Amino acid sequence: MLVNRDQYQTWIPVSNLAGKVIVERIVDSDDGLSIFIRTLDNEENRYRILFDPYVAYRNMDEGFRTKTFSEVGGFDSSLYLIANSSWLQWLHEESLGYYKDRDIKHYFIVTSADCLDVLSEFEPSVEVQL
Repeated sequence: MLVNRDQYQTWIPVSNLAGKVIVERIVDSDDGLSIFIRTLDNEENRYRILFDPYVAYRNMDEGFRTKTFSEVGGFDSSLYLIANSSWLQWLHEESLGYYKDRDIKHYFIVTSADCLDVLSEFEPSVEVQL
């Protein structure tokens, strides 16, 4: 049984990208995993977060993450890094520790409709969309 020890730390990948966002679309292609978002306070602020490569991702309706919301007490922002990730621990157990020496990080994007988790060994690129 996994012990919940997830520690959520606000992640601000670029200086003007903070607060709440909406995920407009997710594209998993040969280019990597592209997550297209826009800020909630200004619909003109659109970004593409590109994980290339990534280890794994999952997307769930926030209604299925009730325990997470309850334990954290809600989220003031949308972008997080998770330290001591229980999902990353599960990955290491599932792969029999094969990737244990890799510096894999757990990224978390939470909106009013989605909870998107990404495991990646590399920091994603973030670009402004016009």
